[in-house]
Amino acid sequence: MKTKIIITILGLMPMLTIAQPDFSQQAKQKLAALDLMVGNWEGTGYLITPTGKEASKVTEKIQYKLDKTVVVAEGKGVITLEDGTEQVVHNALGVISFNPFTKQYQMNSFISKGMSTQAKFEIKDANNMVWWIEAGPSTIRYSLTIKDGTWTEIGERSMDGENWQQFFEMSLKKVG
Repeated sequence: MKTKIIITILGLMPMLTIAQPDFSQQAKQKLAALDLMVGNWEGTGYLITPTGKEASKVTEKIQYKLDKTVVVAEGKGVITLEDGTEQVVHNALGVISFNPFTKQYQMNSFISKGMSTQAKFEIKDANNMVWWIEAGPSTIRYSLTIKDGTWTEIGERSMDGENWQQFFEMSLKKVG
């Protein structure tokens, strides 16, 4: 009996695959708006922590994946300690996609501290993007502008959606 069920399921698999709609062209078209981001970027940034402003060297590696239907962004921030060794203080991965059912962009992000979020993502124009997450009673928003070969990004938080406090900034140049 189990063998018949397995054979039936395996027999139906090709039909299930064929029956799935193909949104790849729509995803590629929507994600093409991120062409300017794709590449390797380097620069500096800072994060305001409870102990003050923490400066770091920052890299961002932005790539298309899955036949250009998603964009993967990998960011890393490193500080140099007093003894000359480097310490990673920021290590994140973001996957940007377009949802054909909601007609909206989204970004799933992960950090090396074991946390993840699903952010709303909006492309304002070819040079400006913004993404945000609801974090308990506050909203955290990141704004990215690429102008004259420079990637400028700020991070802000708000408790009421009207008054924003900046806690992060980075400035990067494209290196490849």
